[in-house]
Amino acid sequence: MSLLLVFNTAMLITTLAGTVVGCWLCWGIKEPQQIALRPLGGFCLGMAIWCGSHVLIQHSHPVMSQLGLLGLLANPFIPTTFLHFALLFIAPGDNPQQLRQRLRKPIAILYLLALAVTLVSFKTTDAFLLPWLVFPAFIVLDTPGWLNLFYTIVVGVIAHAILIWGWHISNANKRRSIVALFLAGGWGLVLASSFVLPSLDIAWFPYPMLLLPSYVLLLVYGIVRYQLVVVNRWAVRAVFWLCILLTLLLLITLFTSVADLLGAEPFTDIPLWELWLYSAFVLFIGSSLYRPAQRIAEKLIYPGAQLREQTLQYWLSTLQNCGSWETLKQTATQLLEKHLSMPVHICFEQPSASNTIPTLFCKRHHQGWQLHLLHWENATPAAIHVAEMFGTLLASSCRGLQQQLYLAEQTQQRLQEQHLVELGALAAAMAHELRNPLNIIAMASTQCDQTTRHHIKMQIERADHLITDMLCYAGPLSLQLEPLTLRPFCQSIAHYIEQRYQVPISIEVTNDLTLNADRHRLQQVLTNLLENAAAFTRNVTNGQIHISAIKTANNTLQLGIHNNGPAIPEEIQQHLFQPFISKRQGGSGLGLAIIRRIMDAHHGQVWHTQIEPWSCSFICEFPQHGAEDDASRE
Repeated sequence: MSLLLVFNTAMLITTLAGTVVGCWLCWGIKEPQQIALRPLGGFCLGMAIWCGSHVLIQHSHPVMSQLGLLGLLANPFIPTTFLHFALLFIAPGDNPQQLRQRLRKPIAILYLLALAVTLVSFKTTDAFLLPWLVFPAFIVLDTPGWLNLFYTIVVGVIAHAILIWGWHISNANKRRSIVALFLAGGWGLVLASSFVLPSLDIAWFPYPMLLLPSYVLLLVYGIVRYQLVVVNRWAVRAVFWLCILLTLLLLITLFTSVADLLGAEPFTDIPLWELWLYSAFVLFIGSSLYRPAQRIAEKLIYPGAQLREQTLQYWLSTLQNCGSWETLKQTATQLLEKHLSMPVHICFEQPSASNTIPTLFCKRHHQGWQLHLLHWENATPAAIHVAEMFGTLLASSCRGLQQQLYLAEQTQQRLQEQHLVELGALAAAMAHELRNPLNIIAMASTQCDQTTRHHIKMQIERADHLITDMLCYAGPLSLQLEPLTLRPFCQSIAHYIEQRYQVPISIEVTNDLTLNADRHRLQQVLTNLLENAAAFTRNVTNGQIHISAIKTANNTLQLGIHNNGPAIPEEIQQHLFQPFISKRQGGSGLGLAIIRRIMDAHHGQVWHTQIEPWSCSFICEFPQHGAEDDASRE
């Protein structure tokens, strides 16, 4: 292959690459934010014309050679488009459309000036198109041609100076693009400057110009890779194919070097570049046929299991719209059963051993959600293939739903905490406003007779007790944790309740049981539960209260308050721990609600149950590791 053919091929490749990239940048990008890339498209088209003109000047027809000369002398348009790009690219904080309108007149003047320089140098030049080395014709510049080139260089320097200024005021991505511009610009200068060698009477072949296709691609990629994400995907494919082709060239070179030893002498007579070109063509055809061949193979191996892209997208969007695990399970079952026309079972927990229906078991592991196919032994390969693909989408939807529910829970918790803070402030204001008139009533009652004064005092104490409970329920709840020995703690409170209500209390708590809790809050829980129990058992024959404490296998401590008073009616058992659910005379209705708040603050639980022989039992379960020292619930 002659050097002239290699040179012309490189110029034509640059022309093609510059034309394709330039048209894409000028008309293929619709985003207003990327309007600055359109002048860069003009730069690429200018490079395409300039490189194509090197081929045209070699044509024997005078019209073609003159068109080539005009294209070479149109040099000024290349840096002018680059200057246009630089002004739009580095402009800080401007609307692209507004900036384009503001620069319309200055840019128009620059383009007119470039046109004038081109036409004047073309009309006045005596530049020769002379044979040079292997070229039938190559440009040799005269004075107007050198002035044309000088103007081109000056405009290019101004454009790069603007980029240097822009580097200091731009964000990180634009700075990276500007650095890439300078690197690509230096590379392009080295490559393109060799076209002046005949004008300087230097008889060196312009080898650097053979690499001009790389200049256009590197320049554009260095900029748009930070502006358009899709370009990086194209770049990955391009690098992949470049590596394949280079590897192919290396393998062909090794093969031809040992062809004689392998008895393949005819291959040694074929030029290396032809072997490489044929092999690359076959490789390209093979890669083009890969997807159709894969679809044909899937149809043969999995008949009836072909899934269109629309079907997969519909499945994924439907599954992702589910807002609960039960909804996801039902929706997934319906979708898969409809497609396979057979019963299937979807589960997120280990299915029972008696289940024999084909099952998709989606299980959460520490590494994420994993799919397991169970009982699909009698299904067709096509059905199994569809189940595997559907299971992949289901696992992805499980991850999304898990994140969605977690975020919803966090949001609900923040809203609840904010509501409690507001409720606490309201309760404090109400308590202050209510206690003032109560104090006035108490002072005024001193003028009443003893019976009336006693009734007023009792009602004031009841109202004050209600205000205190309201503040405790709605106000901020902070804990001061400390290790407590449970038995003496229970004994002291039980003694107080026995003295006040005259109800016997038995205690079944060993001396070694300890609890990390807030002393005041735990006393509040135990006192409230014992007072409730005493209020319902003191009028019962042989009324008794029993306190128990055990350590469970789950590393929790269960504190139980039991009594043999009347059982709690079933209709209110579900609402026991809601505010103002009370059957005890004189109670505020907030006691059990306060207990639940205190247990929540300790990261524990409280519930009502019936344990023989007792008719009513309340169990408070505490984690043995305790709550955090700074735990608080607003």
